[in-house]
Amino acid sequence: MSEKCWSCFRPLSSCYCKYIEKITTDVHFVFLMHPKEAYHQKTGTGRLAHLTLTNSEIIIGIDFTDNTRIKELLSMPDYFPLLLYPDKNAWTANSTNEESLTLKQKIGNRKLLVFVVDSTWFFAKKILRLSPNIYNLPKISFEGRYLSQFEFKTQPSPECVSTIESCYYLLNELSAANVIGAVNTAPLMNIFKRMVTFQIESQKQREINGEPDRYAESCRLRAKKQRHKCE
Repeated sequence: MSEKCWSCFRPLSSCYCKYIEKITTDVHFVFLMHPKEAYHQKTGTGRLAHLTLTNSEIIIGIDFTDNTRIKELLSMPDYFPLLLYPDKNAWTANSTNEESLTLKQKIGNRKLLVFVVDSTWFFAKKILRLSPNIYNLPKISFEGRYLSQFEFKTQPSPECVSTIESCYYLLNELSAANVIGAVNTAPLMNIFKRMVTFQIESQKQREINGEPDRYAESCRLRAKKQRHKCE
């Protein structure tokens, strides 16, 4: 078994850490990571987003109702907490609420605290169902409709984007609307594209060597397991 980098959780031979360029933003991101995403997903982007964003943290679990750290964060008066999740009533960078307040006006002098569920959509729904303290937070989403550049990974629908892409698009929109200060978000997309390119090249090499498509097989097994759970 190859040695592992305990920062990006990749084998040392394909560690991404040397390619990561850290950035600081006016948003504190909290990645709520399902254990399978945290320990077994080699193409998960939440960890890459965390390594890029200096003011971010990862909390691993499924039910976050009684999580001490989350209780601490939600009790801090300097934060304005939001859940990054699609919802018809979600805030966007340029939206106003029923009081005709913009997001920037609503935040005031507080700092944005954005919770991001980092998991498959199947497990994300379970996490939110078990964690009403997170699900009941005001939502924030994008104004634009973006297509994922996760070329080798099938999303539930075309507009579903990965965790790191979500952070990238959200920060771009918030910055453009002057909700937060200017920020260079390119490092997020750069490391994401490097990971995608690496996976595509690795798969091509496996095909040349006559080896099976490990990602397609793992997707097939996950789909089969989920069908059994629904039966």
